[in-house]
Amino acid sequence: MSNIKYLAYLKTVEFQSLTKAANFLGYTQPGISHMITSLEQELGFPLLIRAKDGVYPTDEGQQLLYYMRQIVNNETMLKDLANQINGIETGSIRIGVFSSTSTQWMPGLLQKFTALHPNIRVQIIEGTTIELQNLFSENYLDLGLMSDPAPEGFEFIPLMQDPILAIIPRDHPLADKESIAPAELVKYPFIVPQVGADEDIWRVLNPEKLIPEIRYRIKGDATILAMVANGLGVSLFPELAILLTNQKILTKPLTTGCTRTLGVVIRSSKYASPAVKEFLALTRKMAASDFLSRHHL
Repeated sequence: MSNIKYLAYLKTVEFQSLTKAANFLGYTQPGISHMITSLEQELGFPLLIRAKDGVYPTDEGQQLLYYMRQIVNNETMLKDLANQINGIETGSIRIGVFSSTSTQWMPGLLQKFTALHPNIRVQIIEGTTIELQNLFSENYLDLGLMSDPAPEGFEFIPLMQDPILAIIPRDHPLADKESIAPAELVKYPFIVPQVGADEDIWRVLNPEKLIPEIRYRIKGDATILAMVANGLGVSLFPELAILLTNQKILTKPLTTGCTRTLGVVIRSSKYASPAVKEFLALTRKMAASDFLSRHHL
């Protein structure tokens, strides 16, 4: 079996679309479909469920995802090692990020990294904490720009503190306060991210033993901020996640001064590939120069 068939299937599942997988890999949609059909024939069972809203792995296909990723990853590592032996600076990195770190950090980091290492390929995968932790457990990611704590068995290298702020509409009863106590905020309906992306809410409320009235659970930071701006509730957001918003909201510091620690998650900084070590070194250097905390990206 050709590894390109595995990659075609993995990308189709990742994007939930044959067309998006084809565009990413540089093939036609019929070409990707033919590869997966051929793979199904070789394996002896279907791999995809085709639905109106996308394509999804069958139960049998789900069981194979981990092993397919291992095969594709090992092939990439083999090629990178061969290039290193030949003295060619090349390689690839898969980086898991939150939407906030993707928007605020990655453009500047990638600009500098690409200028220094033009032959190293970088793939960015956005996800929630749980989604990224699952990808780490499957050895799909090389490193992540995330908040603590790291998944079990991984290192966490702290880079900066990101304050968590109260988010309220401009005409809210708490609008005139300089800072807001969590106990005051929970008197109002909350709009929170989906389960698996809501850890910053509980980072603030759990130490105070507070339980909010959750009015809405929403996927997507921008939608939550828009709903707050329209007076549908309040929320808690890390500062980094709201720097570029143009929504008509107010941000207030918390009286508890709660923060999240942002940093790099990596299995082993000592045994990482040369490409990953180079990216890690640049990230640390930029953090030390106050580049990341100033968000000048």
